Amino acid sequence: MDQSALKALLETLIHTWENEVVEFKQAGNDYSSDRIGEYFSALSNEANLRGLDCA
Repeated sequence: MDQSALKALLETLIHTWENEVVEFKQAGNDYSSDRIGEYFSALSNEANLRGLDCA
């Protein structure tokens, strides 16, 4: 994916804000890497159920 495609994707994600396959998080130093894995897994599973390529 080139730079312009990444920018377009980011703008689309920001426009739709959060939903079942998009979440914006800010992780600090005390944020568990296990939690990040759980989020990735949940978002990926939801995208798969919706027939989407990514989450």
